[in-house]
Amino acid sequence: MVRVSIILPNRNHASELRTALEAIAEQTRPADQVIVIEDASTDGSLAVIESYRDRLGTLDLLINDQRQGAVHAIQRGIEAATGDYILLASADEKLAPDACETLAETAVAFPDAKLIVSQFTEWRPDDRRVTVHGRDSDLGMWYVAGDAARFFPPAEFRRLARRRFVCLAANTALIRRDALLEVGGFDPRLEWHSDWFALYAIAFRHGFCAVPRSLAWFRVSTESYSARGMRDAKAQRRVALEIQRKLATPAFRDVDAAVMAAPVVMSTFMRATLLGLAARPRWYGRLGRLGCWWCGQFLLGRRPAAWARLSRRIDRGSAPAENRSRLSGHA
Repeated sequence: MVRVSIILPNRNHASELRTALEAIAEQTRPADQVIVIEDASTDGSLAVIESYRDRLGTLDLLINDQRQGAVHAIQRGIEAATGDYILLASADEKLAPDACETLAETAVAFPDAKLIVSQFTEWRPDDRRVTVHGRDSDLGMWYVAGDAARFFPPAEFRRLARRRFVCLAANTALIRRDALLEVGGFDPRLEWHSDWFALYAIAFRHGFCAVPRSLAWFRVSTESYSARGMRDAKAQRRVALEIQRKLATPAFRDVDAAVMAAPVVMSTFMRATLLGLAARPRWYGRLGRLGCWWCGQFLLGRRPAAWARLSRRIDRGSAPAENRSRLSGHA
């Protein structure tokens, strides 16, 4: 048996919080611990959380007297967790009813897996639109054949990452707590990309297991913590440079080598990284390596995104009609 701790940070999400808590309460395999970190909300969040105490018998409520921020809240939850594995939840998102059960069973079936991810699925509550990223998407499990879960050892993950982007989304993941602590948990200095660093560091060191099923829905919003952060060009460059600084430390020399051999894993913040490095001469060696990779991607029609979309349209237009439906490109 494995023990699962669900961690749910919240600040001022009273209007959406019931969606997340209802999904947690209705799990076919209840979590062994549910940690809710209440980050000094000023709305009615606390009352909503308290209303679920009877249905969440394993609820541990941690209250911050002063606002600490999302990453600090998650890190506090990680430190308080008693489970072998951690399942991250968001106050404005939801889990599938069998998420905990399926991921826990996968952990038993693949005991070497310290990171288990499920299929990335986007959810737009305003129009009830759900987008499941399948094998034809860079955000989907293009590397999995069939419907069965599969474990990818570190060497195999590195080969995949050198070929094409492999999406490891925190909201889909079950993570070994000891592996998460080994990489420092969620580093507040990395802010909205702290989950990226933790998951990819674990995958490069220990591999990962893929479950080709939708077990969690990522809420698409222009006002989410990550969306607002990435929109701020100056802040995005600052965080991207913090990632480079952490990779360059002796503790993560192995992860740094793997990332620099597969720069595509940094696609989400590659532009900010290149611009940030360009303003710092002491990083020019690193900039040169990443710049050469980016130029190669440009020549292949894979970067930037607008050029990639145009290249795909050109390819589809010039392909024989019977082959067009089978074409796919890189975002």
